[in-house]
Amino acid sequence: MVFSGLTFQRVVLRAVLALLAGSCLRAQPAELAGTMPEDYLPDLKRILATAMNRSPLVIAPLFEMELRDIYRIRDRAARLPSLRGDLNYGSTEVSESGNSSSRSRDQGFFYNLGMGQALYHWGALKNQTAISRINQLIAAKSFEKAYRELAVLLRQSYLTLIVQQAKLRQGREALRIQGESLAVMRERLALGGVSSAEVAGAELAKREADLEIAKLDADLISARRTFARLAGIGELSEDALPTDIPRPAFSAALATVLTATLLRDHAGSTLEAEIYDLKIQEAMKRYDIAKVGLLPKFNLGAGYSLENNTTVNGNAVGQRAVARQTVNVSANWNIFDGFATRAAKLEAKLAQRSMAARREAELQELLETVQSLERQLKLDAEQLELVEIRRGMAVETRRRAEEEATFGTLPKGDIERARVGILLADAKALEARAALLVRWSQFVALATDDPVLNSLSVRHAREKK
Repeated sequence: MVFSGLTFQRVVLRAVLALLAGSCLRAQPAELAGTMPEDYLPDLKRILATAMNRSPLVIAPLFEMELRDIYRIRDRAARLPSLRGDLNYGSTEVSESGNSSSRSRDQGFFYNLGMGQALYHWGALKNQTAISRINQLIAAKSFEKAYRELAVLLRQSYLTLIVQQAKLRQGREALRIQGESLAVMRERLALGGVSSAEVAGAELAKREADLEIAKLDADLISARRTFARLAGIGELSEDALPTDIPRPAFSAALATVLTATLLRDHAGSTLEAEIYDLKIQEAMKRYDIAKVGLLPKFNLGAGYSLENNTTVNGNAVGQRAVARQTVNVSANWNIFDGFATRAAKLEAKLAQRSMAARREAELQELLETVQSLERQLKLDAEQLELVEIRRGMAVETRRRAEEEATFGTLPKGDIERARVGILLADAKALEARAALLVRWSQFVALATDDPVLNSLSVRHAREKK
């Protein structure tokens, strides 16, 4: 079966992603299932799946993967046989100079076919193919990293939108109650119960509250549009946002285990470490290529041609078709290149040391970030517990207010204010839940393989069939 170039690229890309998917699945603890923000918010899971191919932040890495597939095909070509040929049809007339009576005319097809094959280049061509393979893996892992970072950003933005909308609801309800209170004050002004100054102050406070709500509304509209563009979706309306975030379950023991596992191998299993390891391998392969730059390169050639040949015998001029067959082994030897090979070797060694140093520095920073996130997660969990207690107290306050109102001992306005208190407590609870989920998402993305990468690999494997 013969594969076209594009089909071959797709087959290779599917194999690479399947391999990466396998490594992701092996690295993820089973306890992570159901702990991510998209597990609590199903709409977010669909948005993440859409963003995989449509977000502007992953377009460039996607094109880079395709480009590296093309480069690999190009670099493999140097190790495969090459075939070239030319064909011509013509008429040739020759004569001896100064003797026009002696002429010869010939016409027909003539051709030349040649084949070339790299025979022995001291492993340089093999190493160049290996570099292409390494770059293909780097591009695939870089795409995973870009999508992982996009997922963390989208989760944070989505949860923030829910919190902003809850604050807007609470503000609108408070504004409604404020408007009712202002209407009562105006009625009392007509009866002389309050002064005009008090009413003017209440009206000013109402205008200020109107302005604040208008600002919150405008900010929310802008944030929704930014999120929709980032996720690659057409539009995200206010009604499409959930009104609640389920209370997340946090396991401090699981966070400790993930951190300890990461510290044990010094973050060697992370995407960041794998990318740097591949770049170091690439530098080593470039050194191997450079160190044989001044050695002779051997090639095999073969050819067959049918060409016109002219002969002169005395005063006679003649033409005939001559078939020629050749087989040869040739050597190309760059004996001295002005120390260019030496410079290439030094450059490759320097790149290797530079990548190793950058790897160490970035992984150390990653470890410190993960440990800091673990500490902050425990604080977020405690904050959530306190906020939930406050929310329960607000609900109990409203319940008592309603009971007292039934006996006529409590004004209706106090019940409304208790209702606003619940909305405020709900908004703070959502904010605390969102903060914990955002922090957990950031922690998981760095401490282990983010579960979102599973859907990435499965989705791409399906599309490449």
